[in-house]
Amino acid sequence: MYALTVLDADALKAFRNEHPWLDFPESILEVSVYFDDNGGPTRLTAITIGDDGHAVPADANSFGIDTILSLIRYAPQGRAQNEECPQERYIWALLEALPVADGSRPLDEVEAERAGKLQQAYEMLHAIALGKLQTLLAEARNPRETLRLSSAIDALPRTLEDVDDTHKPQFLEVDLWRFVAVLRDELAMPADYELTSTNEDKSVSREVIEQAETTALSSPVIQALFELSPVAFSISSIGQKSSRYVRVNQAYLDLVGKSWDEIRGSEMVASGVVSGSEARTERLMLLDRDGGYTGMRGEIRDASGTVVSVVISARRISVAGQLYDFEVLQRAAQS
Repeated sequence: MYALTVLDADALKAFRNEHPWLDFPESILEVSVYFDDNGGPTRLTAITIGDDGHAVPADANSFGIDTILSLIRYAPQGRAQNEECPQERYIWALLEALPVADGSRPLDEVEAERAGKLQQAYEMLHAIALGKLQTLLAEARNPRETLRLSSAIDALPRTLEDVDDTHKPQFLEVDLWRFVAVLRDELAMPADYELTSTNEDKSVSREVIEQAETTALSSPVIQALFELSPVAFSISSIGQKSSRYVRVNQAYLDLVGKSWDEIRGSEMVASGVVSGSEARTERLMLLDRDGGYTGMRGEIRDASGTVVSVVISARRISVAGQLYDFEVLQRAAQS
């Protein structure tokens, strides 16, 4: 499921009024800005009126870099929504059917079946990636682009085991890396791995929290990301009843209007910030089942008790040998 912001006819009218120097075409009816798991823009699409009077895709590349950057900056004025990619249903169905080692069969047999299903899912992704790259190749505008895409197609791994981080750009270009990353994670896990905490009511000790915090900030890159990013980040322990704050950045504290001392180690719902709603239960289910989600709507409360609508993306991660939930929060655009 992709997170995107849609600038409709009314939003684009306002955009043209505020950016008259860009000479943005009046024929463009709608612009969509897509975002990745970290909230960064990945691609921009547009709709225009065709010769037959019907809506057809427009060439967004023809807008020019200044217009494209201005549209991205203007995206918060649009309508936030999610878009399901067609192949997602099949990939998740295969993942949900992965066998579990319950003692009824030899572990080697279960692992082999599991690896086979994951490879089957990857073959679907490989075929989709290949088709999209070939389409881009057919539309290449210069020899350099033709050579780059031809090389990307030739280097596309045939098996899941052959995929490594050097292949990330190829899958990112066709919006499939997040699926491949999930399959890689599943392949690395044993068949009896269980994401859900076996004892949600067990409190997290102060020693574990401090160790996790130290480990999470041990890298200078991670430390800079937390301290300098304008996007709100949080790391918490997992579970419906035992999710406690482990680490947040200053942008998160600014968003909720609280200090770190006020929420450090607190249970997230009990802190008054996080709402114990059905929507949160669904998000936790996605973390348990899929290991993450992107662009889900949610609500938090700031220090004054005001409800703040947010868009949340999350991933379950391992820190200091424990599982934690890493969340990225952004204010939702007002509809």
